[in-house]
Amino acid sequence: MQLSVRIPIYDRSLMQLAAAASGVASPNSPGTSSSPNGGKGNPFIGSGAGEVSDQPSIASWEMWDTIRTICEYNVRLSLTLDLTPPLPADLAVLRQWVAEPTRFLFLPVSTFIANAKGYPVLPKPTQKFTRDIMKIQPNVILSGTSSGRHAKGGEAAYSQYVRHLEKTSPSVKAAHTPGTVENFAQGYQDYLQAPLQPLMDNLQSVTYQTFEQDPVKYRNYEEAIFRALSEWPRPGRIVICVAGAGRGPLVARCLTAIERAKKEAFVYAVEKNPNALVTLQDRLRLEWGDKVKILFGDMRTLEVPEQVDILVSELLGSFGDNELSPECLDGAMRFLKPDGISIPASYTAHLAPLSSSKLYNETRVSKDEKAVETPYVVMFQSINILSGDGGGVSGECGPQVQECWEFEHPRRDAVLNAQGLPFTNSHNTRFAKLTFHIPHASVLHGFGGYFEAVLYGSVGLSIHPQRMDKISKDMLSWFPLFFPLKEPLYLPSNCELHVSIWRLTNERHVWYEWHAEAFLPLPVLLDGELSQERRRKGTSSLSATPSIAASSLADADDTLFVSSPSRIMFEPLQEEPSGARFGLIKIGQTALHNPRGRSSWIGL
Repeated sequence: MQLSVRIPIYDRSLMQLAAAASGVASPNSPGTSSSPNGGKGNPFIGSGAGEVSDQPSIASWEMWDTIRTICEYNVRLSLTLDLTPPLPADLAVLRQWVAEPTRFLFLPVSTFIANAKGYPVLPKPTQKFTRDIMKIQPNVILSGTSSGRHAKGGEAAYSQYVRHLEKTSPSVKAAHTPGTVENFAQGYQDYLQAPLQPLMDNLQSVTYQTFEQDPVKYRNYEEAIFRALSEWPRPGRIVICVAGAGRGPLVARCLTAIERAKKEAFVYAVEKNPNALVTLQDRLRLEWGDKVKILFGDMRTLEVPEQVDILVSELLGSFGDNELSPECLDGAMRFLKPDGISIPASYTAHLAPLSSSKLYNETRVSKDEKAVETPYVVMFQSINILSGDGGGVSGECGPQVQECWEFEHPRRDAVLNAQGLPFTNSHNTRFAKLTFHIPHASVLHGFGGYFEAVLYGSVGLSIHPQRMDKISKDMLSWFPLFFPLKEPLYLPSNCELHVSIWRLTNERHVWYEWHAEAFLPLPVLLDGELSQERRRKGTSSLSATPSIAASSLADADDTLFVSSPSRIMFEPLQEEPSGARFGLIKIGQTALHNPRGRSSWIGL
């Protein structure tokens, strides 16, 4: 049996309560405001006609969260989202429903308004939300279509209009457009894939075939090589080395860039995979001739006949370094002249907190406990990025997607042995602590990992959700990395999320560990301020011990009083004009995931 629970887009009881408190009628029809003053005085009615604030919508989502949590995220439980008007003023709040198992949209005819010709259409906010949520392919339930509410079109007009919204949905259009990521990823949306381990495993030919379909990546690589050749300061022969040549697409792009730049150059192709070597030898015989020399072996131990001017590699993973590009290039940098160029020159890893019921359930399918401590490559679809862009009471919250760390090549700080290799891999460990503002109540199910690379100059690659369209639009080679959580972490509105993530290593393995803590900002007063506050409020003497109301429903002052700076339980972070300071009180945390690489690691 499949069970779907119908949940309204907003909590009607909160709307009625607010309307009663402000002495205005509850909004009950689209495109109009029930308040004679446009909603002023009613905290749930927005400035736009027919719009309400996000509080009733958050309360509605929390109702759903309670149901599915009590039902232990049962995969046979889905959501029917009732789009009876009005819609929240902040459409960003509605993105949380994309991350839920929204199987049905309930659209009564009362949601529709008449256009200039009398035909039924949806208000613009509802139009936008319906188009956006079409990417998860919900079924649409129309109610009351035979009531004759609208003058033109009859019953069929409603379904025709909904089909029009689906066809004009950006995600649906992209899925039917060849060359887009959405079209390429058909069938892979929200599908968990184990990251590749090209250093430990020899990739199959079909894997190379898949990645070679990406025109954007190789176009940008060719442009980067061309610019490096064009700006080369010295005359004479230029030596290029492709480290990790695969089946030869980068070698071919190097030759094209050499021809474009009209330079004299020679290419070495280094590859350790015997399966790919066969294809390289065939291409050398049929296409490249004496312009290329193939070197078979591991770049960390192989010797090249001469030092090279430009080192080209495509060893990047979804998180930048998760396929051991730093370790591989540490070995390959021996090939490079002191003034040589590395393409890529640098790459950064980025992280964002996510909510996704589907991905959370997917990680729980396996009975193996390692499944919830393993990062996965995923083409995200039914997800919601929880963080806001900066903000927060502390003033220390970063952007929506934050940088964790960076690797640069060639490295100048590593201590090398006589063979030109690092003594240890400790220089490739990393740690980041990130602070996110969570504007709306939500549940944390994991983190999205992304990368951005500088190939040469202004040419780069990116799967950063906010910048990829400007840097490498429709690049197909990389899906994001998903770091799951064992248990969901509830985050109330306007809290702060502190995320710690490590990249660690020993002699044989590299692995990630991750952990998160949630904090709620509350006002703090010190001793001197406390006495003034008591006199102002006329309160009796209170204990110096910090006190918090036992219940959020109690009629109590929620200010935390602290006796002295040495006994502050949490650090004062911000001062308001009134003199009140805010501190962070911890309200929840996750387990430390994958300690010592016990569940997932990349082999050296």
